[in-house]
Amino acid sequence: MVALSSRWSRLFGVSAACVAAALSNGVALGSVDTSAQRVFQATGKKNQRYLTDGVVVGGDSAIQSVRIKEIRRASNPQGFERIVIDLEASRADGEPTALERAPYYQVSINPEERRLIYTLWGKPQLDFQAAKVVAAFKKSPVVQSVEFLPLVHGDQWTFVLNLKSGRPVEVFDLSGPARIITDIRLK
Repeated sequence: MVALSSRWSRLFGVSAACVAAALSNGVALGSVDTSAQRVFQATGKKNQRYLTDGVVVGGDSAIQSVRIKEIRRASNPQGFERIVIDLEASRADGEPTALERAPYYQVSINPEERRLIYTLWGKPQLDFQAAKVVAAFKKSPVVQSVEFLPLVHGDQWTFVLNLKSGRPVEVFDLSGPARIITDIRLK
């Protein structure tokens, strides 16, 4: 249990004691009380609130069907790199349709390990070309590498952006179309 909780602690950025207690009580990691941690609520707009560590949560937990269309990056002349996760819903027949809001998500900002850990809920379907995303991020001045974890649980998916150095980030979501945005300061 201790090895498992330590690994989850490193992966999700919460204390090992929190994880061990939650796992021993049969609690899902997504519902762990992180009151001792730095947890922030994402907003629906850019507000210049950059963070250096903690967990950002956002989105709508009622959304149960989401398709991840693309993960892209671009440098912005205002001094940050923007990461965008484009989202859409799936109709009952499997056809894509517009999604007004992002599903529930968490982004763990881990400065010691220089990485951002994204977890999206809502039974995500991966509908992007992983090789294309990895190639695009090779041009990034701040992202060292991208790790796409397998879909272990059908209701959530996790991926990691390993950074070249710890940097302040701002996480927010936008609607019409739904997307999750991360701005990483260049300096």
